[in-house]
Amino acid sequence: MSSPDVAVIGGGIIGTAAAALLAEAGASVVLFEATAIGAGASGRNSGVIQHPYDRALAQLHTDSLASYRALDAVADGFALPSAPAGILLVTTDDGVIAETTERLAKATPELEPQAIAIGQAGLIEPELAADVGGCLLRTGYPVVPAAATDAFARRARRAGVSMRIGESAAPVIDDHRAVGVSAGESEILPAGQVLVAAGPWTPALVPGWQAQPPIGRSWGVVVSTVLPRPLRWVLEEETIDERGSAEPYASSLVTAAGASSVGSTFLGSEPDPAALAPEIMRRASRFVPALGSAPINGLRACARPVSADGRPLIGSVPGVAGLFVCAGHGPWGISTGPASARLVADHMLAGAEVPAALDAARVTAAG
Repeated sequence: MSSPDVAVIGGGIIGTAAAALLAEAGASVVLFEATAIGAGASGRNSGVIQHPYDRALAQLHTDSLASYRALDAVADGFALPSAPAGILLVTTDDGVIAETTERLAKATPELEPQAIAIGQAGLIEPELAADVGGCLLRTGYPVVPAAATDAFARRARRAGVSMRIGESAAPVIDDHRAVGVSAGESEILPAGQVLVAAGPWTPALVPGWQAQPPIGRSWGVVVSTVLPRPLRWVLEEETIDERGSAEPYASSLVTAAGASSVGSTFLGSEPDPAALAPEIMRRASRFVPALGSAPINGLRACARPVSADGRPLIGSVPGVAGLFVCAGHGPWGISTGPASARLVADHMLAGAEVPAALDAARVTAAG
């Protein structure tokens, strides 16, 4: 095939959205995905688009919601609720409720934090345990987990992106410049620019990032079930914050299209999902007793790409002309991914500035 303007490595929410945006702007684009579209965290998450509790990421979230509205408007197999369901940060400690509500009222007043006292939450959500309360936030759009990524992939194909699924690729660097990608055992595909959007696998593909990877892996396991009376709110245990969770287990529950996703784990090494599923359900049943007898209908596991400071790395790779990166979103990939893709696409096409808090230049890489 002829040399594309851009080669994109990674078929998650970032890679598919960026490929679509670049092609719609007139670039010829080839996307490489080693396994399947949305095979990582972009398709195996709990299924909620929410505020990331971080001021540096708030605009990305707002802009991503606008992108999702556009997807929804063209009926592309993706549906975004018209209003947030609300997220209840659950706990059994009244003191924690007060502290969390006060802290979030100062940090993110737009979420309208509301304290729900112990015993009061069950009056609104009858499936909650009697001794559960929390902080209710005006955010949280439940979605079918893989639907957003699949919709962006369809949009990219319509824009003319060539999808090479099941093919690994890596940047080819010559004299501190990305000149294309290597694919398969021997193919070298020249390209004008290369974008690495490979989630937790990104450091292995970026020169200078292998020795001290700026993006690590946090493994999550999600159990799929069906509740006779699904909850209206999204639930997240109070320990989950802008960095994910310091606890290896932190319960969450999201219901979309009739199926409830129960999670999640925050583990440093790849787990055995089947072995962990009963413990995940047991812990979550502390807040929602019905989960104690709910069926386990499916399991999903993925590695979230977590950067050292909890914020994504977006933009040019220092020291390597023509090489770009967009990865490290941690638990906020689908919540901020489309706007991150817009940011890196505009940077690649027109040199648009990337905010310093997100700029990949904060990591030094030698070509």
